[in-house]
Amino acid sequence: MLAVLLSASLAASTAWAAPVPSQTSAGSVGQVDDKAVAAERELIKGRLLDFGLAETDAASRVDLLTDQEVHALAGDLDSVQAAGATWNQTWLYIGAAVVIYLILR
Repeated sequence: MLAVLLSASLAASTAWAAPVPSQTSAGSVGQVDDKAVAAERELIKGRLLDFGLAETDAASRVDLLTDQEVHALAGDLDSVQAAGATWNQTWLYIGAAVVIYLILR
């Protein structure tokens, strides 16, 4: 019983970040300078590396973005947050599972 609760809590706490399609089309936003976009891609990639992503993972995620998305994201880098569960959150779920197990036992 405990193993089932523990594995369910760990599985529920894992979150995967994925790119979200933009609401604007490329034609509706002005063209962005190629050199500026390349520099902005490096800024975003550096921010992802700061969050602990591997260089290949960071590069592949930045490559999925359109030039307009890169420009918009680079303009507000302070809003970029890491996604996924933290160890504190995982321990909280483990503790909750143990408490529930003890109550139901």
